[in-house]
Amino acid sequence: MNVNGIAFELSMHYDETVHGFIEDVIDNLPFQLKKMSPATLHKKTNYNKATYYDYLYSSFEKRIRFSAPLSQDFNNTFMLRYDDISNVITIMMHSKDCIDESEFLNKLNDLLNGTKIINATFRDRLDGLLSGSNDISFYEKMGIDASKLKKVINLPFKYEVLDLEQFSRHRHEYGGIEFTSTYIMWFGKDFFKFVPQETLTSFKECVSNETFENGTVRIQLYENINDFNTEETDRRQWAFRRHTNIDEVAEQWNLDYLKMASSNKSSANMEIETGKFEHGGVKLVKMYLDSENRPAPKKLAYKMKCIEYDSAGKVISEYEITM
Repeated sequence: MNVNGIAFELSMHYDETVHGFIEDVIDNLPFQLKKMSPATLHKKTNYNKATYYDYLYSSFEKRIRFSAPLSQDFNNTFMLRYDDISNVITIMMHSKDCIDESEFLNKLNDLLNGTKIINATFRDRLDGLLSGSNDISFYEKMGIDASKLKKVINLPFKYEVLDLEQFSRHRHEYGGIEFTSTYIMWFGKDFFKFVPQETLTSFKECVSNETFENGTVRIQLYENINDFNTEETDRRQWAFRRHTNIDEVAEQWNLDYLKMASSNKSSANMEIETGKFEHGGVKLVKMYLDSENRPAPKKLAYKMKCIEYDSAGKVISEYEITM
């Protein structure tokens, strides 16, 4: 039983054989689907299974970057993203209301034992939020004293943020692939180019380390999902990072990804920037659309839709610019 809810993230390379797996994951989500955003990130409609999958698979066929969110409400969400540069699908699920995680976790183990993935993680929902947030005010809202935590200056905007590298839970995500150290992790054969299989299977400072029939390695670092903030968990998470050199691996992949992106930039249909923007946002999403509001490569777009977010991830401004 968990206290804060659960978070799950998975990455896999796209081909048509993954359609069934995606539908299995969605069918087994631990909440009821009520809303979807089949064409844009923020104009939600009532969930319709046929409409959602039609959008999903037609977008895959076009090999364009897109996002396809589903939700029950603000606290129970699912997101599928496709990165056209890395050809990676990222699946992310947060559920605050899923208190007993065992049933969903058992279903995931069964699914991942029969599916080719890059990697996946399962963790406490609050732990997941903290793993990627350097916003001092967010920590304070969570009741965490940030006064003694290490800070850095966010350049070039020159405001103070937390240094995420000080936390053993911190995560990197580049090209749709997450690199972190947390409660439960799965590593498929497509991850072994980053960290060799024998390096993963030889890690001992964990509750369990097993290899599935399909070659996927599953590592559980600590016993109870609620123990994400203990000294022992911190020690084990740092031990895993050192054993795999996961941070160095992530940065090398980022360099490789940026090289791919620089040669494919004109084909991207979405860009994400961070900083300080016109309406007070700290993140700006630029979506390139055709005349019928469908995602389009930047070089062929009729207009650009801009969406600004605040530090809590809330939309504070939306506007369109004709290209």
